[in-house]
Amino acid sequence: MSEEQERVSRVLKDFMVAMREWETRYHTDQMALLESDDDTSDCDASYSSALRGIFNKFAIPDDRTWARLVDLGCGNPPTYDPDRDIVGNPEISGASYSVVVEQTSRLRAVYRFFFEKTGDDWKIAKKETNSNGKWKKTGL
Repeated sequence: MSEEQERVSRVLKDFMVAMREWETRYHTDQMALLESDDDTSDCDASYSSALRGIFNKFAIPDDRTWARLVDLGCGNPPTYDPDRDIVGNPEISGASYSVVVEQTSRLRAVYRFFFEKTGDDWKIAKKETNSNGKWKKTGL
């Protein structure tokens, strides 16, 4: 793997770890509040801010890609887990890279992440989900 491919792979795996930790904590806190019949507004605001921070660090701003900020979906098991899921090698496409990730739990979805270089860093430009053999843009 080239140095650039390794950098792209590291960004994706770091993003997946950050998202796994965010979703796991949010799910735990959200469930505790719901079970005790407490208001979740402050919790939602706090996790929305934390999610925005993750997206700012790892992704290029885009309404569709960042749609999860509108609906702070969380579940157990979490959506992303680089230790559980099959993460492919970055494939070059012009000046960008794409990486396919296959979930091994939940919906067993297949995602394709596209990366673009911004300055010295690689960031996620978009994510697609394979549905019936067709790739469709989806939120992070």
